[in-house]
Order: sequence, then C-alpha cells, then structure tokens
Amino acid sequence: MTLEADEDLYFRALGPLTVEWRGQPVDLGGPQRTLVLALLLSHANQPVSMDVLVDELWRDAPPRSYRVQLQGLVSDLRRRLAPGGSRAAAPIVTRSSAYLLEVAADRYDLEQFQAGARAAGKARTAGDNATAVRLLRTALALWRGPAFSGLTGRVIEHSAAAMDEARVDAAAEYADARITDGQLDGLTPELVRLIAERPLDERFSRHLMTVHSRLGRRSDALAVYRELQRRTVAELGIEPSTQSQELHRRILTGDPQPPTPHNAGQALESAYRHLPPDIAEFVGRRRELAALMGAATSPPDTAVPIVTVEGMAGVGKTRLAVHAAHRLSAIYPDGQFYVDLHGFTEDSAPADPGEVLESLLRLLGVPPSGIPEKIEARAAVFRDRLSEQRVLLVVDNAAEESQVNPLLPANPGCLVIVTSRRSLAVDGAHTVRLDVLHREESLDLLTMIVGRDRVTAEPSAADALLARCGHLPLAVAVAARRLRARPAWPISHLLSRLTDENRRLDELSVGGRAVQGVLALSYRALAPDRRRLFRLLGVHPGNDVTAASMAALVGCEPAAAQLALESLLDEHLVQQAEADRYQMHDLLREYAARRCLTEDTEDSIAAAKRRLLDWYVATTDAATRLIRRFPLPPVGQPPAPEAPPVEFADEQHALTWLDAEYANLIAAARTASSGPCQRQVLLLAHLLQPYQIRRGHTDDSIEILLRAETAARQLDDPGAEAHTLTELGQAYNTAGRTDPALTQLRQALPLHHTLGQPDGEGITRNNLALVYRRLGRHHEAIAEYHRAITLFRSTGDRQWEAAVLSNLSIDLHLLGRDREALDQAKRALALQRKLGGPGVASLENNVGLLHARLGRHPEAVRYAQRALALQHRTGSRPGQANALANLAFSYARLGRHKAAIRAGLAALDLARGLSPDIQSNVLNTLGEAYFLAGDHETALRHHRAALAIADRIDEADEQARGRAGIEKATILAAG
Repeated sequence: MTLEADEDLYFRALGPLTVEWRGQPVDLGGPQRTLVLALLLSHANQPVSMDVLVDELWRDAPPRSYRVQLQGLVSDLRRRLAPGGSRAAAPIVTRSSAYLLEVAADRYDLEQFQAGARAAGKARTAGDNATAVRLLRTALALWRGPAFSGLTGRVIEHSAAAMDEARVDAAAEYADARITDGQLDGLTPELVRLIAERPLDERFSRHLMTVHSRLGRRSDALAVYRELQRRTVAELGIEPSTQSQELHRRILTGDPQPPTPHNAGQALESAYRHLPPDIAEFVGRRRELAALMGAATSPPDTAVPIVTVEGMAGVGKTRLAVHAAHRLSAIYPDGQFYVDLHGFTEDSAPADPGEVLESLLRLLGVPPSGIPEKIEARAAVFRDRLSEQRVLLVVDNAAEESQVNPLLPANPGCLVIVTSRRSLAVDGAHTVRLDVLHREESLDLLTMIVGRDRVTAEPSAADALLARCGHLPLAVAVAARRLRARPAWPISHLLSRLTDENRRLDELSVGGRAVQGVLALSYRALAPDRRRLFRLLGVHPGNDVTAASMAALVGCEPAAAQLALESLLDEHLVQQAEADRYQMHDLLREYAARRCLTEDTEDSIAAAKRRLLDWYVATTDAATRLIRRFPLPPVGQPPAPEAPPVEFADEQHALTWLDAEYANLIAAARTASSGPCQRQVLLLAHLLQPYQIRRGHTDDSIEILLRAETAARQLDDPGAEAHTLTELGQAYNTAGRTDPALTQLRQALPLHHTLGQPDGEGITRNNLALVYRRLGRHHEAIAEYHRAITLFRSTGDRQWEAAVLSNLSIDLHLLGRDREALDQAKRALALQRKLGGPGVASLENNVGLLHARLGRHPEAVRYAQRALALQHRTGSRPGQANALANLAFSYARLGRHKAAIRAGLAALDLARGLSPDIQSNVLNTLGEAYFLAGDHETALRHHRAALAIADRIDEADEQARGRAGIEKATILAAG
C-alpha cells in the first residue's frame, strides 16, 4: 500500500516527533507543519478530516483563508516527505475533505511497539515468558520520551495520552513477565522509577512487593505497601485495592510464593480484554466520538460515567461503541468487557441480566461457587469486584433499562457505553444520538471498501448511489461490498438496480447481511397497534407527518396517534426535526410500505388514503378561506372528513399550516390523481391557488392543475374542466409561457359560454387580456377587460370587477392614456376598500405605479409603502417584490439613490424563483436605479439580464425597457 518513497522514510512518535529519510532527519519546516504531520500520523492510514486539522491548528479562530493555508501546509509537507522526488511521491494522499498518511507498519515506531506488545501477549498466553520479556524489552526501547512530546492540542494530546498509557501497560506486563520467569536481577530500580512516575498505579507497587518478598526482603515489601496505602488514602480517600490487600496479607502470613496476576493462569488474563475487533472501515462520527471520549477523560466525581448511544437500525451504534472502546482501552487498563444483550437479535430472546452477570463474574475470576443465585446479590459482587478497578464495559443492543441497570458498576473510575435502538432512560446517562452519515463521510466509507479508482471514475454515480442508500452506514457498506465482490460492475450499474423502489431493499443485501432483515427486527418488536401505524406511515404522502394527519390516515383520535408516534420516536423508527412533526428514513419508509402491501388488504389501504385525502382537502379549504380574494370555483364540494380538520384562529395561523404542509399537499394531490380520488385532486388544485400565488409556486401550480384537468375529464365534469383550464392558462402566463396560456384560455372560453358560466367566462377574458398585455397587444387586452367587467357587473361580483378595473388601468397606461388609467385605478381601489380583503394591497401598488409613471413620485412612494406593509402582513412574495420595485423606481427619480438600490436589491432577492415577468421588471428597475446613481457598468449588466428574461417570455414592454436601458448605459459606460 505504501509508495516507493515510503521505503526510505521512518516515522518516530514515541518521543519528540521526528522523520528520517535513509537515516537522516527530515526538516519538517516549523510547528504548524509538525502538528499537521502529528495529527496524520496519530491516525496513520486513516483519513483525518480537514475540520479536525483546522480546529487543532487555529482552535476557535481560523483565518478566512484557512482552507488555502491548510492546503499550503500539506503541499509543503508532501515536498519535504519526498526528498529527491515529486510531491506526488509523498505518502500523504487526499480524500474527500480529508487527508491520509500512508505508513507501513515497519516504518513507524508506534506500529512496531504495538506489534511487539501483541507478540509478547501471545508468548505469555503460550507460557513462554522468556520470549515475552525479550519482545517487550525491544518494544519499550523504542520510547525516547512522552509520545509527541512538545506538541499541544486537544486531539494530539488525547492521542499521546493513550499512547503513553499503552507504554505504561507494556512496562507493567514486562515486569510481570520477568517476575514470572524468575528474572529478578536489576528489576527493583526499574520498578522504583515506575512507581515515581505513576504513584497511584498499584500494579508497580505490587510487583515491587513481590520482588522484595521473593528475594527475602519481607520488611521492604511491607514498607512498599505502607507507602502505597498512605498515598491512596491521602490522594483518593480510599484503601488500596483488594488485590493489593490480598498480596499484603500473604506476605504477612509468610506465603513463600505470593501470587502475581498471572499465577491464576493466562486464559483468565486474556478474558479481561473482551472487546470485539475494531472496524477498519470506521469513518466520521467526530462529534459523537468526542462526546464518548469526553465522558472518559472528564474528572470523575462519585458517579460512574454512562453513555447511551441511540439510533435507528443500521446507523452504526455498535461500530461507534467498539471503536471508541478500543481508543479508550489504554485509559482502562484493568479490563475492557463487551456484552451483547440481544435486544434486537433474530431467533434470540433478550438476554437475562442475571445470566450476563454470571458470565461477567466468571470472566473476573469468580469461581462458580462464589456466584450468588439472586440477581441483586450478583450485581453486588460485580460492583465489589470493580470497586478499585478502571474497567470499560460495552453493553450492546439493549432492549430496555431493566437489562442495563444491574450491570452498572459503582466505581467512578469505570466507564459504561450502552447501545440501543430505543431511547433508554438510564439514570445519569449522557445520550449520544446517531443520525445517518454526512455526504463526505458516506463517500469515505464507499471509497474505503470499493477503492478510490472506481469512485473517482464515476463521481456522479457514487453520489447518487449514496443518496439511494439514504447515507445509512449499513446500506452504504452493503452496497459497497456488493460492488467489491463484483469488480465488473460499474457503480452506475448497481445504481440502476437501486432506482426501482420496489426492489431497492432486495438489492441491499450481500452475504449474510441485509438491510431489510435488520429493519425487520425493529418492526417485529412493536406492539400490534404500533405495527399498523408504522405500516401506514409507508403510504402517507409527503416528507413528514403530524399526529393530526396520521389520525386521519389510521382512523383514530389525534391523541392516540400522538402517543403512537412518540413511541416510534423512542424506537428510532421515526425522526423529529421540529416539534410535533415526524419523518421517516427513506429505507424505513420503503420497508413500511412493503409491510403494508403484504399485511393489509387493498381495500383497507384505499380507505386509509381516502380518509387522509378528505382531511387534507377539508383542512386546506379551512386554511385558504382566510386568504382567498375570490370565491372557490364550482369544481366540487369539499368532503366532510371522518377526522376533524384543523381549526385556524387567523390568517397567520393558516399560512403557517400551509407552509408546513405544502410539500405534503402537493404529494397528496399526486396520490389522489393516481387513484380513485379524482375529485380530491380537483379540489386541492383550486384550493391551493391563492396560496401558490402568494408564495410564487408557479411550477407546482401548473403540475397540479394539469392533473386536475385530467381528473375533470375522467369525472366527465365539463364545468370543472373549464375552470381548471382558466386557472391553468393564468399559471402558464405567470410562468412566461404565453403559447400554452393562450391555448388553455381559448379552450376554456367557449366551454364557459356554452355551460352558462358568466363568472368563469369573465375570469377567462381577464386572464386572456393579461396574456395580450405581455405580448404588447394592449388594444386587444383593453377590449377583453371591458367584456369581463360587463360580465362581472351582470353577476354582481364586485371583487372581480375591482381586480379587472385595476388591470385595465395598467394597459391604459402602457398605451399612454395615463390620466384615464389613473382614474380607473382609483375607482378600482375605492371599490376594493369598500369590499376589504387581501385585494387592497395589490391595488394600492397599482395606483402607486401609475403615480410614478406620471412623475408624481412622493405620492407613488406613499402608495408603495402602504402596499408593502400590507403585502408583508399577508406574506405575499410577488406582492412584496412589486412594491419594493415601485419604491426603487420612485426613490431613484427623487435622487435617493442608496435607498433606491437597497429597495431594488431586496426586490431582486424576493423575485428569485418567482414569475419571470416580475424578475425582468425588478432587474430593469434596478438597472435604472444604478444608471441614475452613475454606476453605468452595473446598470448595463442588470438591463442585459432583464432583456434576456423578457426575450424568453415575449414580454414586450420589458423588452423595450431593457433595450432602452442598454443603449443609454452603453454610451455612458464607454465614454
């Protein structure tokens, strides 16, 4: 794995950090470069994120150019680590948002030390203490001082502390092996030095007592114990451990061979190191790891530190716990234990805590005869055995608190890490909640398993694959292993297989691991009523749910749905980004839908969907009643839902609900259009119109209205079809698509006339006039407005009459008939003020616009300011953008250039994503403001952008305005 240049490099971290190239020291170039290398070396052959490097280099105050500076430091390190070669030959490689230092085991003193210690452990297990002594002596000789001495920083100091603990453990093992092998000569001064270094580490005092006793120096051995007792009482307030007390007793009674920790047999010693192997493919989890490490390194009080790691199935709880335990092992030298409580294990009942305690006590050396029958007594013995020990206990896969509580030690020098799919209420525990991986972490995991070449060859496919896996660690790992086992498959091939949601879970399986099987364990642990709600979550349209929507879907009371959802939240089967709204991971949603299709009948699923759609229609009707300017077209009567709709106190309450539910409402309309609920899609399409206009959701409006048009035809409802075509034509016009707008409106017009719908005909003629305005056909537009006004007066619809009069005023102005335009605008505003409602704001704005075009800018500003306040109150983005544009227009001509540009920029920010005619108007207005302020280059840029949009949508007036602005700005910019 190492590059050719690595064969000449040797890294030393067991003391001051040094690097040698062919035996000669390498100049690392200063403290920052040395610290970067130390961080990479402390995680050799693992990616170190740029965030970690930046935090260590600059703490909480990184410079603005930190990324450039970090890249410069790494680039220079590469040069220094490739003497005589290119940077490409250096062992530092770039990963996604991370760097990795490739180091061979035989070229790094820490790796050699660890290999020697492992080999010595094997030799001792085999009873070959002489070989163990030789191996440990060689390993300890590699140390030249404290690890990474002279370097500071949270991460590097933590790594150095763990390395130093490993050295102390090796020194203790070395002394024990020499004692066991009878090599006592010269051991006494070494043990005295170690006691001075670690006065509270009782192992060295016990070893020295044993050496003195073996050499016949009983009084010296007893003196060592008295000194140890004095220190522990003075500094810790406790007596020495039971092991030390037992050795003291044996020496007092004249036992010729006081026992050493290895006299009980090597098998027992090995049982104290009980962790499963660490995972080579561990990535990310920096914040969560820091929380776990912090629990271990914080100053202990009187309570044992407990950390519970929670999260959904497959999110990597066990991986994190085991990885953290391995990193912490040096801090807990008296033992690291792992127990699986089988809370969620196929074909296995949850483990009985009494049986688990029996197993732990045996590992701790308690003979069967010393293990009590009752669980309380076993827990007491367990706590006693750990009372003086620094032990780490990983309790994996817990089902409930009653499994965990008996296993908790009382000694604050211990650490307990508990993992569970449920939210556990363990007293005093710090909770670490795991979510899915970040995109960069997922990419690192995929790269580790599949290989960098395949990932870099298909970066887009790799990103899409990770998204299809929902960045769930188990799913990413399974997909990656499938690719590794099939080298002929490009990533895009597996991606294509995962695109079909009906088979995605089947594809996420390799060997004996399957995502679906892991999810099934959580599902089977639920009570029957919770299972039903979980299944129906899979068919709920949209991104999230509420208790009210689930009550409608399930057919229960909202309070019961709330309890069930909170229960699923505790099981980590749903997530919560904000209060009272619940989300599901994509793979869990797919699994729930699959279970629903398997366990529920088609009729029951259809009935549940209809209940939900009826509830959404009724609640949307209640919400939009408070913001509608015009009555709902006659496209059907909103149904009376089984579940009561939400009641709204005021307009703001209604808008808040619509904002929160909007994505779900669009999804509900799509669901309705694909099934038997065609009337519901018709109703939703028309009910949502006032909200979509306020928020500028034109594309969604077109999509849902097209579905509503199909529904009307399937229902054989020509009246609903006509009204839908009218709304669809207006939506197309708002989007700047004049050709389909004309097509829809010309289809709607004869339908309304034939069916005797004067209101629909009047709206259609108004909308047709607006298309003509965009095309510059103002005379035709004015004729249509007059026909519409006649129709609305015949029906007594004063709201629409006011709206059409206001529209008429704009086209009159565009023909230069400004005084007539202002009269019509004022008549419209006066009528609308009598009627009240949300129409006042837009009409105020229109009157202000006409004042501005007539050069009456102080009056125009007053109208625009009132309109802006009203539009802000109603939350209308288009209305606010237009009002701000009008303010910018008048401010610029009043010489208030800064205020004009501020208002124009605010309008431009609001106009993003709105209809193109608004965007072109705002851009032209801002161009004029910059021109009048003397910034001709910026004016030119804005006019060109406005003209490009106006050309695309055939907006004649904005085209003319843009060309005029470009001509003026070009002349002055060039001069």
